[in-house]
Amino acid sequence: MLGIDLGSYALKYFQTKKKREGVFETIRSGELVLPNDVFFEGEIKGKNTLVENIKIFWDKNRLPHDGVVSFYHPRMVVQNISLPQMSDQELENALKWEASSIMTGEENIQIGWQIIEKKNDKLDLLYTASPAIIVTEYLDVFRKAGIRIEAIEPQIISFLKGFLTLRSDLTKDAWFILIDVGFSKSTVVFFENGKLVYSRHFGWGIRRIWDYLRDKFKLLPAEIQEILNRSTQDNNLPYQLEEALNDTSDPLLSELRRSLTFFQSEYGKIVLDNCFLAGGGSNIIPLKTMLTVNLNVTFQDIKPIDTGHKKVASSGIYLSAMGASLWN
Repeated sequence: MLGIDLGSYALKYFQTKKKREGVFETIRSGELVLPNDVFFEGEIKGKNTLVENIKIFWDKNRLPHDGVVSFYHPRMVVQNISLPQMSDQELENALKWEASSIMTGEENIQIGWQIIEKKNDKLDLLYTASPAIIVTEYLDVFRKAGIRIEAIEPQIISFLKGFLTLRSDLTKDAWFILIDVGFSKSTVVFFENGKLVYSRHFGWGIRRIWDYLRDKFKLLPAEIQEILNRSTQDNNLPYQLEEALNDTSDPLLSELRRSLTFFQSEYGKIVLDNCFLAGGGSNIIPLKTMLTVNLNVTFQDIKPIDTGHKKVASSGIYLSAMGASLWN
């Protein structure tokens, strides 16, 4: 299956082939960097541009014309909930009723869920709710690009699936903190004993660094990309990036300290021993070093993805696409 992670900065794909139950072979992965004016605050603003970019990219890379899409939207709601066991239709109705009490003013809501545990006639599940018009808009983009979408999956679900596939040792009686620093947003996830206990999105992303380099130093997109590319290869920090990190990182550190302090107060200091950094920010070595020093956290490694003939070292940026590819 081809998994597609559509973000505001880039589209990432990940293709897998099922070999047997629970075992998948990785075929290939890749990334399409999108023009800056396609998305704004989670909304698609350049729909025709997005469609044309996807068409050209698909033809060039000869990608399959069917797949599963992972997406995020600022108005998406993510909740853990326990309910009595019931049919799928009854479950969908119950979750829509639950979501409508949170998403006031939304008349049409799209629901997705994943059952975490069935026990004593009860269901523990993770559900997401999105405005249906947003889901329709995403589907229409791929329809116009000539791609048939078999399912559309909330990013948090595919993100966790991808991570737990690489770190299957963490799925039972384990906990971890997963920090995903993306282009437009960051996410903090706390997972314990097979359950998502806490997740939070906030609006700090690598875009803050990008915009600072553009506005302060009048750099072109290609020059900014070159600086960011250099930062993934060594700790030799360009002075422009050092200044950008110093001037933009306080909100990121503040949000992460707040979450980590909560985890420590609830679960003890030991939780900080099992932290992982994902997303595009995980590849920027100076950013990772800054987080390590300021948060007093040592980030554990996410296993590289083995495609048979090579290993994808930057596995942290493909977790959502990988998780989507495992949809069934």
